[in-house]
Amino acid sequence: MLDDAGTFSGGAAKEIEEETGLKIKEDELIDLTKLTFASEDQAKDGEKLQKAMYPSAGGCDEFVPIFLHQQRIPRKQLKDWQGKLTGLRDHGEKITLKVVRLEQLFREGGRDSKALAAWSMYEGLRRENKL
Repeated sequence: MLDDAGTFSGGAAKEIEEETGLKIKEDELIDLTKLTFASEDQAKDGEKLQKAMYPSAGGCDEFVPIFLHQQRIPRKQLKDWQGKLTGLRDHGEKITLKVVRLEQLFREGGRDSKALAAWSMYEGLRRENKL
């Protein structure tokens, strides 16, 4: 959601910090959805589609842009993150971080449409040499 962050990428950077402690700048995020749908024009019927993924397409108009941040992280840091309890408890967030290898993301994130969309866009853009 776009609380006080103002932009989707600003909100994503804020969430990353809240949930991992990793501070990144908004401009360090790569908008995978924008890259994926860059050549897409308006629908023939004039309907404006967001350059984002729709987790419940046809069911509601919610859309989610998907961002990528790439950075080398020391193994010790990854180990420290594994199982870390995060989230803003006073907002009812109870998040447990789970670090998974990229090749296992389809299985580990299989129940989360956002994770599957991110993995799919990343793999497709990588195959097209756009990342």
